[in-house]
Amino acid sequence: MNVVYIVVFLLFFFMASKVFKFNPYNLVANMLLRVLSGIIFISICNYLVFISGRGFHVNINETSLLVSAFLGISGVCFLYVFQWVLTIM
Repeated sequence: MNVVYIVVFLLFFFMASKVFKFNPYNLVANMLLRVLSGIIFISICNYLVFISGRGFHVNINETSLLVSAFLGISGVCFLYVFQWVLTIM
């Protein structure tokens, strides 16, 4: 059933790209680049936090990947601030 939802989403995505006349491959490439840079940035920051002896880190999961895909590096920085606030509460 999940495959049907994915196929329907992709059909609507490519149909909307024809209607609004934008290149969907540029959008997908940009989001993929942001996700990969987010993974690298989270890994480096987690390593630096581990070395400093702090008790918080950001997991690499679907939520953090979506935030890094839509907001970029600033979104990943927001994840660290959010995790820090939750740690001190």
